[in-house]
Formats: sequence, structure tokens, C-alpha cells
Amino acid sequence: MRSFPRSLGRLGRVPAANSALPRRIMAGLLGAAALVLTTSASAALEFLKHSADTETVNAIEAKGKIETGDAMALQAYIAKLPEKKITVVYLNSLGGSLEEGMALGRFFHRAKIRTAVIGKDVVCSSACTTAFLGGRDSETAEPWRAKGSTAQLGFHSFKIDWVDKEYTAQDLSMAIARTQRMTLAMADYMTEVGASLEFLRARLKATAASMNYMSNEEALSLGVYIVNDKTGELITPESLKKRARS
Repeated sequence: MRSFPRSLGRLGRVPAANSALPRRIMAGLLGAAALVLTTSASAALEFLKHSADTETVNAIEAKGKIETGDAMALQAYIAKLPEKKITVVYLNSLGGSLEEGMALGRFFHRAKIRTAVIGKDVVCSSACTTAFLGGRDSETAEPWRAKGSTAQLGFHSFKIDWVDKEYTAQDLSMAIARTQRMTLAMADYMTEVGASLEFLRARLKATAASMNYMSNEEALSLGVYIVNDKTGELITPESLKKRARS
């Protein structure tokens, strides 16, 4: 049985999940007045060599708060690494800038970099999960994301950014227009990186002030690999489908 660092560098294709957008998800998105996904994390992303690094795999740990410029900083960091067949970014972040999360995800998708959230006490939430969805395999060009069985992927709803004042009809109209633009941006991003729009449902299961941590079963159903942290065994979405058919 392979241990997960080696397997993450060698495992192949994950089938794309159904990308149909349920009407109630769109309705929930349009109901928010502004999309503000931030956290109280204290530092920008820091990039380090991960323990899973091998002769054929560049393994990078990205931890801390996601801030503007992190995508460019990561590109500069990777450009200095030796050329290897596979690159995996191990994410460990409570979130930060949503826009920068999308920028990171687009970079992962464009550069065909795998993403992983694996390890004891590792959490990827809010904008971090947005970046996570950009993971892609360099050999098959298919989406490639992995989650440790005890690691946490956290999603929450969109926050209505109201202040204490009298609101005019124009204020409300502008808020709705802003929400519509952000809704389209999020939908376009999901489509661009090949992520199932069912991930949006995960966001809407929790309020903006709480967090919905995705179960291993749900992650598998959406095409995410699961790594058993005790045994190192890789559980694939295909294995889930086989069990369902038997």
C-alpha cells in the first residue's frame, strides 16, 4: 500500500463532476448584497518545501492568510524550483482575499498544479477552498484535488456587508447589481477551472458567521481524492462509484 506523499505525485485522473447549477443555488447567491470572504488570519501566504517533496515531485506548502499578490509570489517561488514532472501545492489557510483565492486557483489550473489539503490539524477554509478547486493534473489535464481524511475543507455563505445607516432605493439597486456581478464572476471561475458548481451548495449550507466542513463522502462524490491519514491509502472517486454499483 502506497503512502500518500508518493501517491499524490503519481496518481492520475479524477473524473469531472456534474456541473449543473441548481436554481436554488443561484437564488441564494442573488439574495446576498455583497460577497466579502475574509478571515482573521494573521499573515500572508508563506511558501515552504513540503515533506512530500521527491526527485520527481515539487511539493510546496502554502500556509497563512491569502492576500493580494500571493498568486504572483507563488509563481515566482515555483519558477526558482528545479523542473519536475509533477507539482503539488499543500494548502493550509483559513482564507483571506476571495479575489486572490480565484487568482491562485486560475494559476493552479493554467500551470496544471495539483492541490492537496492533508495533515493533522490542517484546515483550508473560505477563500482557500476557492484556490483548492483550481487543482489540475499535469499528465491528464483533468481536475486533481486531494483531501486528508482528518483535514478540513470549510465553506460558508456569502456575507451581506451592511452598515448602520438609512438605505435608499438606489443603495439597494447598487447592492443587487454588485451581487449579480460577483455571482457571475464566481460561476465563471468554477466553470473555468472545471469545478462542479455543486461546491456552491456547500457554501450555502452555512451562514456567513459559521462554517460548513465538507465530509469525506461528499468530497469524494465531487471528484476529490481522499487520503486515509492512518494508513496512507488513497481512496478514489471511482472506488465510490464501484461500491455504489455493487
